[in-house]
Amino acid sequence: MITINSIKGKNKQAVIKTVTKTMNDSGWTSFIKGKKVFIKINLVSSQVIPGLCTSPWVLEGVLKELSKKNFKITVGDCDVATTNQVELAAKNWGILDVCKKYNAKFINLSKAKTIKVINLNNDIKFLKEINLPSILFQADSIITIPVLKTHNLSLMTCALKNQWGFLPKYRHNYHNDLDQVVAEINKTIPVSFCVVDATVCSEGNSPRCGTPKIVNKIIAGNNLASIDIIASRIIGLDYHEIPYIEKSLKLGIDGIMSEIFGSYKNEHFRPPAFSFIILIEMFLRKIPVINYLIFKTFLFKIFGWLITRYNDTIWYNFEGKRAIKKFLKSNSFYVKEFKKIIYQQVLIPVLIPETFF
Repeated sequence: MITINSIKGKNKQAVIKTVTKTMNDSGWTSFIKGKKVFIKINLVSSQVIPGLCTSPWVLEGVLKELSKKNFKITVGDCDVATTNQVELAAKNWGILDVCKKYNAKFINLSKAKTIKVINLNNDIKFLKEINLPSILFQADSIITIPVLKTHNLSLMTCALKNQWGFLPKYRHNYHNDLDQVVAEINKTIPVSFCVVDATVCSEGNSPRCGTPKIVNKIIAGNNLASIDIIASRIIGLDYHEIPYIEKSLKLGIDGIMSEIFGSYKNEHFRPPAFSFIILIEMFLRKIPVINYLIFKTFLFKIFGWLITRYNDTIWYNFEGKRAIKKFLKSNSFYVKEFKKIIYQQVLIPVLIPETFF
């Protein structure tokens, strides 16, 4: 069962209340087993631009509901391929404060201990043998809290795509096969329940360079494929256009459409624009020698640094700040909440990393 609720109210307490209501409406207690719960959030950016990361009040709603039971909770995400952002993001976005409030542990999956996983499933093509964070297998249940966004590689990202962040260090090497690998990681590590942060979403060149899109909804349920089908309709896409959903269904992930309670509509998200960086990357990856030199040697550090400088400096100063100012002029009650963390964030100066030397 999937439940969709609109947020009614003018402060973060309204968000928290809607999260807990939506979880209960979806019967979350039927899907969360055991005492150890891992919560996968999205912390793709250390810079606070509404819609890029899981908001602290949505996480707080989930933790508040879980606190009614005696769970041992860990919250986490991993660094992206090109920069170590997740720990600063957890601080800037107020995630660490929320975790502390509810006695939950925060972990950077890129620094966590790993175990070798061997997949014997014949339908698994790329993750036959892979090192994954051991904490994901120690958890009795996993809850994923994605943000609904467009995506410049996969068209959109939501419930299924959020587990891309289970790959701790090397997922950029799967960019050419992203859709299949998203399906395979969900097959390898099943998620028990999903709460979608569709309060402030992101449109355009997300996941990192998108701009805020207020949708004002919470979606919850245990059927991730069905949730992503709904998410695609909210964005304004046919889910058949999104290969990772189709490939997930073929792998038998949540194959039957769940019953839906609540309403939603096409919000007409602005789609990803042409990305020169993505075009160049995909071209270079198709040339074996160049693919090896740039993406599997020390040269990747330079490539990654250049991309990070574009995201964190050029795009942020020319587009990101403009998007923030526009958002702060809106009439949304999120403005008050985001102001607190936007003006308190720590920004990293542009420096050449020591790893170059």
